[in-house]
Amino acid sequence: MDRLLHFTDDDPAVGAEATPSVEQAALGLRRDGRWAVAFVRPTHTHGISLMLRGDDTLLRELVRSSPFASWSDRARAKGANAVTLPRTAEDLGLIAAEPSRWEFMSTTEVVPVVAPRGLVDLPVADRDEVQALLDEHNPGTDGQPFARPGQRWVGVRDEDGDLLAVGCCEPESSGAPVLAGITVVPAARGLGLGRAVTADLTRVAVAEHGWCTLGMYSHNDRARGVYRSLGYVVHAEWSSGRLT
Repeated sequence: MDRLLHFTDDDPAVGAEATPSVEQAALGLRRDGRWAVAFVRPTHTHGISLMLRGDDTLLRELVRSSPFASWSDRARAKGANAVTLPRTAEDLGLIAAEPSRWEFMSTTEVVPVVAPRGLVDLPVADRDEVQALLDEHNPGTDGQPFARPGQRWVGVRDEDGDLLAVGCCEPESSGAPVLAGITVVPAARGLGLGRAVTADLTRVAVAEHGWCTLGMYSHNDRARGVYRSLGYVVHAEWSSGRLT
């Protein structure tokens, strides 16, 4: 992984998604200070995918090369069935159907936000309650309450003890801290609870790891505004889908 980061000039998206435990080597091209890479990306919720990143021209050259064909065949044989690539490379024909479009963001900043009354760390005993909230109000989330070690879930409770908002930070397969499951019940939206949950998770992640990351579906303009207000920067616009 260190060699891959050096090859890509410490690209944040590569640092967040490349995983040290993957045995298959990455494939890359570098020319005139530009680079393109392909590597295997295990995920918590979407199986194993191929990830492509870098200069568009070099990326197209890489994908059309014979080494890429044999490299991707080996990855498929080991279970890779999806691909994530830059939105500008959707026409490469690697995605079987309409792709899911999302953005990778990260920050090293901590923006002070006054924590609302009722903001608490949630214990594993609250798993079913958190899952029920996600199922009802955010069924498409990648958040999986207490499914893996290292998760930190926080929530906001009202005066009666009912959950109004939740969110999680956990280590990616790469070790990078990533946010997931940020959800506010409809009756409590517009009160800044999602921003407060995000800010608290970000604060702890930055203190412990030096940065915090997240992936956001591109249609979610409201969430983008919240994340930008907390210092998050978009590093990559991705398209993901099943491999052809």
